[in-house]
Amino acid sequence: AGVPSGGLAGPRAVYGAYTIQNFGKNSNENQDAYFTSANPNGSKSFVGVFDGHGEKGKRMSNFASAALARHLFSHKELHADPAAALESAYKATQDDIERRHGQDASQSGTTAVAAYQHRDRLFVANVGDSRAVLGRCDTGRRNYSAVDLSSDHKPSRPDEKERVLAAGGHVDQMAFPVLHNGGVRWIRGGPERVMDRNGMGGLAMSRSLGDLALRPYVSSKPEVTERRLDSKDRLLVLGSDGIWDHMSSQEAVDIAARHSDPNNAAREISSVARQRWNEETEGLMSDDITAVVVKLGSTPPGSTLAPVAATVGCLRLLGCGSPSNEPPPPPASTGPTATPSGGARGAAASSSSSGAERGRGTPITSSTPPAAAAASPATAALPRACLRQVAGAAPPGEAASSSSSWARGP
Repeated sequence: AGVPSGGLAGPRAVYGAYTIQNFGKNSNENQDAYFTSANPNGSKSFVGVFDGHGEKGKRMSNFASAALARHLFSHKELHADPAAALESAYKATQDDIERRHGQDASQSGTTAVAAYQHRDRLFVANVGDSRAVLGRCDTGRRNYSAVDLSSDHKPSRPDEKERVLAAGGHVDQMAFPVLHNGGVRWIRGGPERVMDRNGMGGLAMSRSLGDLALRPYVSSKPEVTERRLDSKDRLLVLGSDGIWDHMSSQEAVDIAARHSDPNNAAREISSVARQRWNEETEGLMSDDITAVVVKLGSTPPGSTLAPVAATVGCLRLLGCGSPSNEPPPPPASTGPTATPSGGARGAAASSSSSGAERGRGTPITSSTPPAAAAASPATAALPRACLRQVAGAAPPGEAASSSSSWARGP
């Protein structure tokens, strides 16, 4: 593994992301959001993917991504006990949603899969059916193997179904009316869903943030896993179910391994998934699709990749829009024409566009943020080290003093 400044062993993280809006779902907005941030030398990183659902799904995913990062960065035990800090951040985020978005969050919510890396320790927390996957390389054969770091929270998962039923909820398929011999029959079909005692609800995941009408059957408590990284651990892939519905964890890792630039890796993973949606539905529908790729290999001395990642992550956090040097989208074989998506909202990177602007991904690329960004109200959610880079007050790689636990230490 690489050795960051200060001589402390551990990989250096460099990240990229790409998101594509749905089409054919009677929605003119991308309900996915993602969060990406790294300290200047790449020894610490925090990334997440959030897939909103329901009428206010976009609001839920954007709010949750910002709140989760804010609560984690400010947690006093982040260095001493990252797993507890992550679990606490999820609880605080759910509390914020209940307090600030009560009615809107009644039947809307979001998944939340997040990965915090500090040197050679990796912590992954998850609620919902977004997923985090680790790519390990056999240096002798140069083959990559995928290791799932999260387990999808589906109502059909035996332990999750048992938990829902013990809490008083129901797990069943939706019923659909079918004309039969001049009458109507109700036929059950589709995935199993969580419902309340009256058979209302119908959420196709057993854990989430938001979804207040289905508490306590749908839980907001994350499953948290810890892993000690070694030299074979080369990359992470986080994605919404728009990826995993049409791609295995192993294929996503294989694609990411082919690219040295994590932006290009995230772009190809998302584009392949989109093409398969087109093929399966004959161009009629695609879900929102988001991929975040983190390269864990060491960064060569003098490389600007890690500082660029940190700076652009801050730019996205501040909602400064898409970088001016954004590369063109990949050619689409079928489906709507690819067009640019909107900028970030709040303290998370996300995408939105009008009904005519379907299909374009939003990659993270190098850009010089405006100095005025430091005055943005969104900066309240950011660690000082991040703010100083955005404001241009310190060159990339310069250590910044801050009371934030994110900024303290190597």
